[in-house]
Amino acid sequence: MQHSLKYRMALATAGVVTLIIVLRALYAQYYAYEGLKNLLQSQQDTLVKMVAEQLDEKLQSRAAVLRRVARQFSAMPAAGPADLRRAAPGLVEIPETFNAIFLASPDGELTFSTAVPEGVRLRVDDRDYFRDVLQGQAFAVSDLIQGKQTDAPGVVLAVPMLGPAGELRGVVGGVLNLADSNFLRELAHSRVGTTGSFCLVSSGNNPRYAMHPDVARVLTPARAVGETCGADRPAALLEVLTPSQPIVARYLLASNGWEVVAVLPAAEAYAPLVTVRRRTVAMAALTMLIAAGLMWLIMWRLLQPLQRLHRAVRQLGANPEAVAELPASRADEIGELAATFAEVVAQLSEREAALQAAKDRAAASEKRIEAIANHVPDFISFIDMQQRYVFVNQAYARRYGVPAQQIVGLSLRELWGTQEYLACQPYLQQASTGQAVTFTRESTDGTECIEITCQPAWNDAQDTVVGLHMFGRNVTHEREKLRNLEAQTISDYLTGLLNRKGFDRRLAEAMARAGASACPVALLLVDLDDFKAINDNYGHPIGDQLLVGFAQRLRACVRKGDAVARIGGDEFAVILESVADRQAMASVASTIVQAARMPFTIDGHTLAASASVGSAIHEPRHAMTMSELFLHADMALYEAKRHGKARYAAQAPVTPAPAEPSGLTT
Repeated sequence: MQHSLKYRMALATAGVVTLIIVLRALYAQYYAYEGLKNLLQSQQDTLVKMVAEQLDEKLQSRAAVLRRVARQFSAMPAAGPADLRRAAPGLVEIPETFNAIFLASPDGELTFSTAVPEGVRLRVDDRDYFRDVLQGQAFAVSDLIQGKQTDAPGVVLAVPMLGPAGELRGVVGGVLNLADSNFLRELAHSRVGTTGSFCLVSSGNNPRYAMHPDVARVLTPARAVGETCGADRPAALLEVLTPSQPIVARYLLASNGWEVVAVLPAAEAYAPLVTVRRRTVAMAALTMLIAAGLMWLIMWRLLQPLQRLHRAVRQLGANPEAVAELPASRADEIGELAATFAEVVAQLSEREAALQAAKDRAAASEKRIEAIANHVPDFISFIDMQQRYVFVNQAYARRYGVPAQQIVGLSLRELWGTQEYLACQPYLQQASTGQAVTFTRESTDGTECIEITCQPAWNDAQDTVVGLHMFGRNVTHEREKLRNLEAQTISDYLTGLLNRKGFDRRLAEAMARAGASACPVALLLVDLDDFKAINDNYGHPIGDQLLVGFAQRLRACVRKGDAVARIGGDEFAVILESVADRQAMASVASTIVQAARMPFTIDGHTLAASASVGSAIHEPRHAMTMSELFLHADMALYEAKRHGKARYAAQAPVTPAPAEPSGLTT
């Protein structure tokens, strides 16, 4: 169609023209930026070079003054320090030329100084300028120094004072206070452009600012390379369009290697370029507005038939019968478009009816699922990838005492608290990667235990996690039952002490901790003497009560953290962790023997009992298994019974590499 072709050509032409204008503007901007930058850099390089040469001339002129003073001092060999001090002001203009001058002898002792009171003895043999002169330099400049009384920056110039035969008779020096106006007056008050400035950086291993527009930064560390007087600015994303880098020029002084730095801020340096760009943009915007207006008028005239079609289509939203007003009878592209659109509208009407029916079924299904979730006692929720709640069931809301509508939109950290959130964060991150995670969280007081399962929710393409389904279940009672069952399996039914299974587990743990902490662990085996006679004479119920009473005494003989177990009918065991030495182990064993000797009163019967104790100790530096430790303690118990019972026997100390089996001592 002719009208449609013109429309497309008009859009293509406008796009191409706009692209060409933008590219030319960018090229012109880049060319102008580079040209202005190079021009300003050249001007600033010339300026900083002139300033450096002026400072070099000042230093050389002051060096000439010091040489003249040195020659005159050398011509006064009979003059004393007081005479030289009085003569100095007549030879040097103070403070116009120097703030102070001094003379030092070749051994480094200060002969006199106009800044030091008479009678005060100082040495300068450790100063860099003094050593340079001693090594033969005709002119030496010190590193940047700080005045002890004024805290002002300064520098010392020094020349040799030679005798008639050329021998070194002393060192003449001049002190410049760089905070005064006698040396850096012009530079300190000079500006680079209107807003730029100069700074002066010392040389050496620790460069510092000798002069800076910000007085507070004087004497602070500076960079040895690439110093910008603190005017560093990060480069803009489009530096050509929005310049932020200042123009920086540097030049080294020939006299002492100090660096003069001149900085011109980008705002001033590129102000003409920015001004021209703003005017150009304004003119381009005005031109584009005029062109847009003309193009709109042309398009309006060309697209009148399409506008009639547009009006008919807009009426379809409120009046479906408006489909009859579509200009489907035109013999052009608009007619073909109208006819095709009428067919599409008919198909959409059918599909809309089907979609609405599907939506109604989905809404009903969602309500049923929500009702089911709200009647489930478990805690059900869904969070998005920003970890904010999208859905919670009623059980979840009751768990936190907040209505479900108020929870939706909150983050996990806001509802759980920071401490609980940070504890669960690793599991949430793992689930966010697409893995199902199940973990438990127990309250600090141990009264509640929640098992949480996080299931990732995927998008339709199954390649991106869009949220997490979280299911919580209160497993407090289940955990408590498991703990009770576990406690029953390792506890003795009669005495409440550990049984043989609990004893084996506790001994293995104790030996593992001993190996990690390098602290010894001791094992005591305790056996009631002649317990069978008590059962035979008084009956098993009395014997059981005796075992219970002895278990209570046995527990009272050890520390709270030590393990006590009943490993047989009348056999007991004690595990002592972190024992200090064998003497401590023997003390506990003796206490058990004495406790057993005290009579037991049971159902009107006074029973006399005794116990034998065998002990062994495991030291981490000696390799020993649980069986070996138990065997050593059992052998010690046998030795105690063999020597008359009611006594204590201990395993002999184990040597690092025993040649024969260890013996026993009583």
